[in-house]
Amino acid sequence: MTDDHQLNAVLAHSLLGTVAAIKGAIDTVMAHDLDGSTRDSLLMMAQRRLDFLSEQLRDLALGLPDEIVGFLEELRQFEQADDATTSPG
Repeated sequence: MTDDHQLNAVLAHSLLGTVAAIKGAIDTVMAHDLDGSTRDSLLMMAQRRLDFLSEQLRDLALGLPDEIVGFLEELRQFEQADDATTSPG
């Protein structure tokens, strides 16, 4: 796989993870009668993820330097840990 393909794979993986988190939060809010605090927490997380997704797509459209790939991977891991602490249940 060439460097460009590897970069695209990493970016696509990060974007898909973000989309899955947003969809999961919205699906949960729509499917369950949650207390206000839990609902608001899930919607705020989805909003933060949408903001992050917008930034990633903007960077991708502008062209992304190779050194950013490592940063995005670290950020994705941080967000996964953040999501684990804000998940209901």
